[in-house]
Amino acid sequence: MVDREKMENYFYLGIFLIAMLFALISVFGLYSAISRLISNWFNYRYQPIFDALFNLAILAISIYLIRERMIKK
Repeated sequence: MVDREKMENYFYLGIFLIAMLFALISVFGLYSAISRLISNWFNYRYQPIFDALFNLAILAISIYLIRERMIKK
């Protein structure tokens, strides 16, 4: 029989995984929405520049978060 502490750990792990899945879906939706927003707001000649800057910012933030997570371990 599984003890109460293990059940609580499994429950919290499940909640965490579901929250991470929703966060991942939300990030992709936000990325898509911002890309469409760039195409609506800026002249077609400048869209590649703003797309590149946006993608560079996303890459920099991702690298920073991954580096912070690796240092904590």
